Amino acid sequence: MACENRLCLPVRHWTFTTMKGVETRLSAPLAAMALLTVCVLVALLFMIADRVDGDALRHEQALVARGMDAKIADVERVISPQVVWDDAVRHLDNRFDLGWTAENIGAYLTGQAGFDRIFVVDGENRTLFNARFGQPAEAADYQRYAATFAPLIAKVRALEAARPRVTGPNADGTLVSSPIHASAVEPLDGEAHLVTVSLVQPDFGKALSRHTRAPVVVTVLRLDAVFLEAFANRFLLAGVHLHQGDAMQEKGYAHVPLRDHAGKIVATLDWAPPHPGQRLLRRAVTPILLVVGGLAAVAFLFARRNRRIAEGLVASEARAKHMAMHDALTGLPNRVLYEERMRQAVDGLSRRRGAMAVLAIDLDRFKAVNDTHGHAAGDELIQLIAARLASLCRASETLARLGGDEFGVVAVDIDPKGAAALAERLVAAMGAPVELSCGTVFVGGSVGVAIIEPEEACLGAVEAARRADVAMYRAKEQGRGRYCFFEAEMDAALKARRGLEADLRKALQDGGVWVAYQPQVDSTGRALGVEALARWTHPEKGAISPAAFVPLAEDCGLIDELGRLIMRRAFADSLRWKDLKVAVNVSALQMRQAGFPDLVAEILAETDARAQSIELEITEGALLGDDQATHDAIRRLREMGFSLALDDFGTGYSSLSYLRRYPIDKIKIDRSFIAPLGGDKEASAVVAAIVRLAKALNLSVMAEGVETNQQREQLHAIGCVQAQGFLFSAPVAADAIDAIVDEGGRMHLAAVA
Repeated sequence: MACENRLCLPVRHWTFTTMKGVETRLSAPLAAMALLTVCVLVALLFMIADRVDGDALRHEQALVARGMDAKIADVERVISPQVVWDDAVRHLDNRFDLGWTAENIGAYLTGQAGFDRIFVVDGENRTLFNARFGQPAEAADYQRYAATFAPLIAKVRALEAARPRVTGPNADGTLVSSPIHASAVEPLDGEAHLVTVSLVQPDFGKALSRHTRAPVVVTVLRLDAVFLEAFANRFLLAGVHLHQGDAMQEKGYAHVPLRDHAGKIVATLDWAPPHPGQRLLRRAVTPILLVVGGLAAVAFLFARRNRRIAEGLVASEARAKHMAMHDALTGLPNRVLYEERMRQAVDGLSRRRGAMAVLAIDLDRFKAVNDTHGHAAGDELIQLIAARLASLCRASETLARLGGDEFGVVAVDIDPKGAAALAERLVAAMGAPVELSCGTVFVGGSVGVAIIEPEEACLGAVEAARRADVAMYRAKEQGRGRYCFFEAEMDAALKARRGLEADLRKALQDGGVWVAYQPQVDSTGRALGVEALARWTHPEKGAISPAAFVPLAEDCGLIDELGRLIMRRAFADSLRWKDLKVAVNVSALQMRQAGFPDLVAEILAETDARAQSIELEITEGALLGDDQATHDAIRRLREMGFSLALDDFGTGYSSLSYLRRYPIDKIKIDRSFIAPLGGDKEASAVVAAIVRLAKALNLSVMAEGVETNQQREQLHAIGCVQAQGFLFSAPVAADAIDAIVDEGGRMHLAAVA
């Protein structure tokens, strides 16, 4: 039995060993195969992840590189209107005008694009203008960077020499010059800057260069944190920073080299790239572990995961492309897509029979909503208006939000009648009340329409958009809440206005604006005072009406300078007429300035004039806000000793309430009520009512624009004994007042004649 047992043990052991060996031999290949499969899958997964990361990186680098090129093109487009311009040729080439340059080159370009430095260099490479952050700087600044700018200037000069020389305006009125720019990223003071050199050229050929080589404008934009933040927001980049020099070997970041004119890398734009492959790898950990238990399940899970990632990449790319071409607030096409659609429409005019229309849309009272209810309400308003406008446009028409409260529409195959109908619908939609979360608001909008016929395809998209803008501003000038078609006369009027504005600036500097005085008399003909009136004698156009140049001064920011000039002259002249009170007009814009009383006090001290001999005439528009600042300004002027008159009485708003709330001494009846006297009973009744009102409030009253004896007699019968007008004297120079008025204040009509 023992032997049996001894024999049996080895058999059993052999059997166990054999089975274990068989299992080992069977399981080892399976385990090795499984392990090899897992390793292959892991390696394959790592390869796929690395490839996905690489493809995503290359795609994003290409996108960012194109975006940087587009940014440089945007900067050049901002500069182009200011250098390709007849006025620029006049003021930079024909005769250098420092004031014009500071405003239209220095201040304007700095405000539009935030340039750090701006230089104007003539054909002999001499510095004409040097500005830093919009303010004049030392001429030596240019010499520090002259060597850096030289290659770009040379490139522009070569393009200038190769272009046809402009000898006059085109017969068809189109542009005679195309912009010439040269841009590159250059190292200045150890930092990367975008340097752009732009050639000054005429746009319509009405001003021609007098030199062989025209001036150039050199702009310098530092690639600082603000620039990088805006660029990162536009392309959805993370961790954006600028590395001076070549940082292509820096690990963990994507790079786009920024090269100078010679192709040398000045800096690299670095950012943290997305890693979709690594995300894939992290998500696939569980499927990798499950592969050991079943290759089929793992293959299925891996295929599904890979498909999801691929779909995510496609969706991400589609979202990025959509966001680059659409407005984030409204979902409408943005300016980039709008300009592309407009270029396509203009280019396709020759293949279509119908015309195209470009509509420029601007809300009229959007700022009031923002100021009153906040930016959240403004955003809500923009969204609702955008939805309204979109519902009125056809599928073939492109409606875009261009920024702020500006919209644009490009419509193809449309005639003027159809464009008018579309514009009318848009104006009606914007004029309807809008229900916001904060309440109901009314805004309205103005629309400018430019029709481009097939034969005008050569105008280009930029000119089409400009014409629509010109028409839109004309609609605003005509009262807002309406649409207006572009007409050639508008363009001429706009250029004439800009020319008149430049002439007015020059006139204010060289004494072309002077002061005339018109006597104010009582019922006996005795002079009580004189009113100071601004006059402008243009060297070519003769006398310019104040009704033309005073509103122009208010629009272009010259009213302060004009007001100071008239006030200083009138205060000084008041010293020569001790028995006459000098009336000086004050505009509503001046009255609303916080420091206006201080300015008046300064001029009073400068001229040694007496406030008691001066009367300030203000219009109801100056009192329209009825705010505390206006009350404080009038109180201070009264404390100085000035008397106050309410000018053009009856033509404004709530005149009676102003008379009760403000310390007014006199009211002046507007000439529009005086002119009908003698032939209009209603006019006589209105004037009589005003006179009775003035007497009831213990105010003196004066009639303006008295031109006939009949008007004078009727005013005297009504009870208005003070008058002013051509019946007594036209506005004359200060020296002529001495001849008209004697020491007793009597008027010498013979002297007037």
